[in-house]
Amino acid sequence: MTTTNNAVQGGSSDAVVSPTGPRDRPPGPLSSGRVPFRNVAKGLLGSSGMLPALLLLIVAGTILSPAFLTATNFSNVLRLSAVLGLLAVGQALVVLSGGGGIDLSVASVAAASAVIGAQFQSFGLAGVVVASLLAGAFFGLINGLGVTTAGLQPFIVTLATLTIARGVAFQLTNAQPLYLTTEGLATLSTGTVGPVPVPIIIMVGVAVVAQLTLSRTVFGRNLYAIGGNEEAAFGNGINVRLYRVGVYVCSGLLAGLAGVLGMAQLNTADPNFASGYELSAIAAVVVGGALLSGGKGSIVGTYVGVLIIALVSNLLNLLNVNPWTNLMVTGLIVIVVVALNRRQASSGPDRRVWKGIPLYASLLLGTILLFVIS
Repeated sequence: MTTTNNAVQGGSSDAVVSPTGPRDRPPGPLSSGRVPFRNVAKGLLGSSGMLPALLLLIVAGTILSPAFLTATNFSNVLRLSAVLGLLAVGQALVVLSGGGGIDLSVASVAAASAVIGAQFQSFGLAGVVVASLLAGAFFGLINGLGVTTAGLQPFIVTLATLTIARGVAFQLTNAQPLYLTTEGLATLSTGTVGPVPVPIIIMVGVAVVAQLTLSRTVFGRNLYAIGGNEEAAFGNGINVRLYRVGVYVCSGLLAGLAGVLGMAQLNTADPNFASGYELSAIAAVVVGGALLSGGKGSIVGTYVGVLIIALVSNLLNLLNVNPWTNLMVTGLIVIVVVALNRRQASSGPDRRVWKGIPLYASLLLGTILLFVIS
């Protein structure tokens, strides 16, 4: 199950957008009934070429730190990475739609959504959650209309929204965290269903729904078609603008949900919440194998990227590496992993270009060591 625009539509190179349009094709995998476990495993491997890197990281972490491969540590990593995971899923949908799609505003929208949701404490948990989700979706709608109706570059539109949303968060809180007393809110962070923490259930549930939507529905096939060849998709009757607005709204909605989880974890609505997470979300999408030009990638791959970033940070913490060095090493690992993934996927002249990877990695490593030693 290689989730490119081609493979989703049957794996043939001439199936990017068929003359009859992707919407006319029946969702093949659904019509075949049960899917054998072997096919599911092959599909997971095909969805992300970074799974071997994740497994290698787990092996290395186990050797370097006895506390790494424990149920408690993994549960904490998964629970704390739920916010980043939600932001990364929304980011992946935007990136897959192509057209230079990117959402720099997700972290600020999460913070603003949390602060806006906190204004509705008097309506209880439902009021806080609904207000946060609507606020996130509204910011996403602004992004979508800016990109489609106004015809502005996604980078510029979402950069503006990043600034505006963070300003809203500071304005409503007077730059001070709002402490919440909403009954039941903490359950979203500390509650469990059986042995599984609620944040992990929410994150996995969202990821499964998003992956199935992309791989098994007409919406998903059309989204890959738009990302792969926007003009061809438009020529075959796909409403490109509507789809593009839709993915930005989804991204904003998931940012709002991330804001709710953040409030539950901190028991506050902090205007500084998730600062810098927008770059981590983009990194997770790219590490997961998606092309920033659109049309190729998967939610499974994105979540593998989230886990790689989260586990690298966790391992460095266990090894008592200071936070600033942690950031530099994480950045180095991300660029090397992405470069190796691209080398594996490329061929011909593009493949020869990647012979420079060792030199580039050595230059980055030398720069990091220079600052660490000094």
